Amino acid sequence: MNPDLQLSLDENARQWQALSLSISTSEKATFDALHNGFFAAYGPNFMAHVYRESIEQVLQNMPTVERDKLLVAFRHALDSAIEKHAYMLPTAADCAACHARKF
Repeated sequence: MNPDLQLSLDENARQWQALSLSISTSEKATFDALHNGFFAAYGPNFMAHVYRESIEQVLQNMPTVERDKLLVAFRHALDSAIEKHAYMLPTAADCAACHARKF
């Protein structure tokens, strides 16, 4: 492969990566707004129900390897939350503060 083609491909890859990151940032902002609005309006029990149904739907349509990865991540998050006593009912401010630290 000639150097000009290699440079062009490298630049193209960088541009796609930048686009991917900008979409992720935009999607995160949208998700944050939806989550925080529903959490404030309906509370943690409602959100727990929404998350459970979402995870169940995703698990049904995932390849086994990806499903196993998600379940391992879920178990890790569960263990971490129990260790930190995060099972106490949070306020909307607690939820926002927690999510602000993670992203």
